[in-house]
Amino acid sequence: MDTTLVILACIVMGLLVGSFLTVVVDRVPRGGSVVAPPSACGACGHRLTAPDLVPIVSWVVLRGKCRHCGHPIGWEPIIIEVATATIFTLFGLEFGADAVLPAFWILGAALVALVWIDLREFRLPREITYTAFVLGFIALTVAALVNDEPERIWKSLVGAGIALAIMGLIYLGSRGQMGDGDVRLAPLLGLYLGYLNLGTVPIGLFLGFLIGAVVGVVAMAVGSAGRKTALPFGPFLALGTVVAIFIGPEIVDLIWQA
Repeated sequence: MDTTLVILACIVMGLLVGSFLTVVVDRVPRGGSVVAPPSACGACGHRLTAPDLVPIVSWVVLRGKCRHCGHPIGWEPIIIEVATATIFTLFGLEFGADAVLPAFWILGAALVALVWIDLREFRLPREITYTAFVLGFIALTVAALVNDEPERIWKSLVGAGIALAIMGLIYLGSRGQMGDGDVRLAPLLGLYLGYLNLGTVPIGLFLGFLIGAVVGVVAMAVGSAGRKTALPFGPFLALGTVVAIFIGPEIVDLIWQA
């Protein structure tokens, strides 16, 4: 498939999935269903129709307000839609029309939702993590079989186990400083990193801790955080994983050649 068509598909799918994620990040933390009831304005309760739900376009046309009561919608929908389309496109540039691309769309969608919720509520809902793991494993398995690379199936599972073991040990040694949601997230990240290369699993986790440490030091340096200030760690693990997806295999090769 032509690269332009792949990128176009990534953008369209990203915007559509991103629109759905605005419902996910709002309802899942409250224990609500993402299927029912239909989307409605949080202020006036008026049910949203198709013209209100077109990704980005509806927000721009309505100038970020409910068409019925004029209440501000906020920036959340457009940020989530753009973020999802962006990560889908980055994966499209990395994998092209490979059968594994839909699997990485699943990862991208899960990470956008989890990062947003963690930044806002300091928690990583297990409903999202576990669902993404199951769907991701199925999609990765299909991709491995389509590409005639069945060995990647067991590598992905081993990667998930390695990530869980590493994060589990760190959790036990942290004495409550790390949330158990980060431990639950680890197998999902390891699943994908292991699929690519088992060596990228510890690299992705290390990058997450490194990024978190840098951000923490900078935050303390500028006075926006203190030594005891709690920072959500999920976003750092997610970013470390995404970086490892793109450059992790190259780092592994450099290590083996050293």
